[in-house]
Amino acid sequence: MSNNLKKQKKQALLGKVQGKHKARIKKTPDKGNPTVEKAALTADNQPTADKKSNGKWLALAIFALLILIFPKPKLITYEKLGLVSQSVYWDGLPGINPVLFDSHLHPRPALERNTLYLCANLNDPNTCQRYKILEQSGVFFALKKLIID
Repeated sequence: MSNNLKKQKKQALLGKVQGKHKARIKKTPDKGNPTVEKAALTADNQPTADKKSNGKWLALAIFALLILIFPKPKLITYEKLGLVSQSVYWDGLPGINPVLFDSHLHPRPALERNTLYLCANLNDPNTCQRYKILEQSGVFFALKKLIID
């Protein structure tokens, strides 16, 4: 009887090992059948293509929102004592001062009153000069001026 039990245990153990061994073998798609390969490729690529297109739309939406929110440069024409000049002016952001791209002077705008103050020293109001703004142009004129000059 002990021989029978040993044989049964060996057969049972061998059966379990063989069953596990079959489960570990990876089945590869049939190389001879191209439709199986195409189906496998398209099924794998579908979710990533959707994620990529969603990511592109999200990036485009964020970019458009940034363009609408952030201040855009302007081309301003200003004059004092008959001397007329054009500069590209950017309003800046909270914590960042406004900038004239072609000047080392610090602008203090009063654009609603068509006035621009250019200061050599921000802390000393005696260093500021007052200019009258003649014209304010949009972003495309400002970019054109930056590219040409």
